Parts: sequence; C-alpha cells; structure tokens
Amino acid sequence: MDLDHILLRRVVTTSAFGLIVAAASAQPEYDFILVDYPTAGETVLSSINDQGVACGRIGLNTGAELGFLWSQTTGFTIVPVYKPQSLNNLGVVVGLGDVYDVETGQFWEPPNLPATYYGPSFGDVNDAGIAVGTISGCSCSDSGGVTYVPYIWDAFNGARTLPAPVPSARGLNEINNAGVAIGWLSGWVSNDGFFVDVNTGAYTVLSTIFPTNVGIGPIRAADINELGQIVGSRAGAAFPVYRYGYIYSPGTGFQILPFLGGGYQQAVTPTSINNAGTVVGTLSTTMASQHVFVYSATHGLRDLWDNHAVITGMPDGYRLHYAAKINNQGWIAGWGMTAGSRVTGFVLKPQVVACAADYNHSDVLDSQDFFDFVTAFFAGDADFNADGSVNSQDFFEFVSAFFVGC
Repeated sequence: MDLDHILLRRVVTTSAFGLIVAAASAQPEYDFILVDYPTAGETVLSSINDQGVACGRIGLNTGAELGFLWSQTTGFTIVPVYKPQSLNNLGVVVGLGDVYDVETGQFWEPPNLPATYYGPSFGDVNDAGIAVGTISGCSCSDSGGVTYVPYIWDAFNGARTLPAPVPSARGLNEINNAGVAIGWLSGWVSNDGFFVDVNTGAYTVLSTIFPTNVGIGPIRAADINELGQIVGSRAGAAFPVYRYGYIYSPGTGFQILPFLGGGYQQAVTPTSINNAGTVVGTLSTTMASQHVFVYSATHGLRDLWDNHAVITGMPDGYRLHYAAKINNQGWIAGWGMTAGSRVTGFVLKPQVVACAADYNHSDVLDSQDFFDFVTAFFAGDADFNADGSVNSQDFFEFVSAFFVGC
C-alpha cells in the first residue's frame, strides 16, 4: 500500500464526517447534437468515451471512407484507422486491423497469430490498452465465420488469443477495465454469447445460465459495463415475440426488458449499457421501422425515434435509427436520418449532468455512497476522475463532490 493510501485510510478511520442526504438528479432530458461531416455522403458514429469523444466513419461521395474522432469542442479529427469501432478514455482508437494512440501519434498494425490470416478485426479497447477482436483461421472465404478465433493485443504483451480454450469461441467484441470480455461462439449466425476473464481464461457461456423458459436459439451478448453487467438479446419462441432484450447482472441474474405494446413488434435489441445501468438499443414497429430506445429503472423503456418531449433541438423530420453506445455520463451516440434521408451521426447529451457523487447510482446521495466509494477506493477500483489511475486525487475529488451534493 502506498503512502497516499495509508494517509487516506487514517483520514477515513479517524475523522467524523457530517454525512448528508440529498436527492440525486433524475434521468435528464437530452440535447440533440448533429454530427455531420461536410461533403460526406454519410457520417456514422460507432462509440463514445466518458470524455464525450466519439469515433466513427465518414463515407465520402467518391466511395472512399475516412475514420474520425469527434467532440463537441474540437469537432472532427481524421485518424489513420479503418472503420473505427471503439476508443478508450485515454484516446486509443481501434478499428478493423488498426490501433492508434491519439495522444502520442503511435500507430500499430498488430500481427497475425500462428495459423491465422488477413489480420485482426477489433471490437473494443479498455483503459489498460487491451484490444479485443477476432481473426480468421483460414486463407479462404469464410462467410459464416466458423474458422475465426478470439484475438487479444496490447502494446506491452503483443498479440495472443485466450489463455485457456473456450470451445467454439470465434471472437471478442467488448472488454471492461477489469479484463472481462464478451464474445461469441460458432460463427456469425449461431453466435451464442459468453463472458471470459482474458487474464485467467475463466469463462461462462450465457446459454448455460439463461432462463430456460424465455426464447429460443442463440443468446447474443452486445455490451458489458464496469460492474460486469451484460446486455443482449434472444429470439422469441413464437410470433408475436421476435426478440427478448436482457440485462445480466452477476449475483442477481437476468432481467428481461419490457415490450412497449401497441404499434410495436415484440422485439427489443439492446446494444449498450453504462455503469448506471441505463441501456440503449433498437425497437421494431409493426411497420418494420427501426427505432432507438433508452431504458432505465427510473423511467422504464422509452422510444426516442422522434421523441421531441424527451429530446430538445432535434430537427423536424430527423429520425434516430441506431444507438451504438451510451457512456458513463449518459451521452448516447449513434446514427439517424434527416428529413431528406441523409445518414448522419448524432449525440444525445443529458441536459443535467448525472450526480457523480451518487456512487452506487441509487438516485439518492447518502452515507452509503460514501462507504461504497471508500470500499472501492481501497480495493484499487475507484478511478473517480477517470484519469487512468487510482490515487489520492480521486479521493479528494469524490469528497468534494459528495459535500457539494446533487
């Protein structure tokens, strides 16, 4: 234990704090931000980090594509990454075969593994710089994805696959900062999800723990947060249920997300979950139109497609079609269409910043938040200011936010 931790432990154990109780901010409304590159045929966002920096691709009218980063303050920055898929909080971007560090300018094209071909395709990178994805196991046209194997890379350890085999594992699509990743089995179609510790190889196939009376077929995993919560979907057993959306939480199991009812197919497909447990994804209407939803325990499931009661500043005729990511500040990034059918990116920014001191996301700021933070801090898992390390500054910034209240 370093000196910072020793001194802070003395502060916690010998000082009496006047703990406060205050109502945390409720789920806010959103400001709409258009993300549209000049002269582009289409602009698509694929992810957004906790600093509000998004990544995506620009399809030019010439047919060429550009990878980019975007923020509200700096606008567009073109990056040398083909089809950026994700970026971490330190500015490392991954795409289909490329890794780029925005801060240092370092660019990597990670190598093949033995008996693999064509280079890796990355899905995500965590704040430790561990990138995960998939790579082909044959020099053939594998349209079903049945020869692919999971691929892991970081600048220090290089390229590798999982430390212990997961039978029929084909790839990894997301990884959290604890090193727990989600992936898929058996190819693109029969792609049952699983989660795995990339350091130890310990894994669980979701079909072995999913409720047996809910749906049929593959149980797909779409995203994982820092608490180990996973979202995804499973096909329904019969009409009119097309797809059940779920949240899996370690220790409590599965929660099936609700259907909206009239005017909608019974099809809910989550794509992302943040640390507060807010989920985004897609819905299907009875007319087979794809809409964006947001779900929280406070507000339930809401359609955001053209919801001007929830979203301010959205142009008339604009429609939200896909939500790619929700960050831990509640910002939602994705793509939609203008009234003229032009594909652009969008960001939905909460008008009221979530209460950072509400550490356990209970919507109440009280002594339990303080104790939960202290427990996480001394376990080395409380990077409150998201600077990539846990130290005394995190402690002091949390205490400051706690006593300011919400």
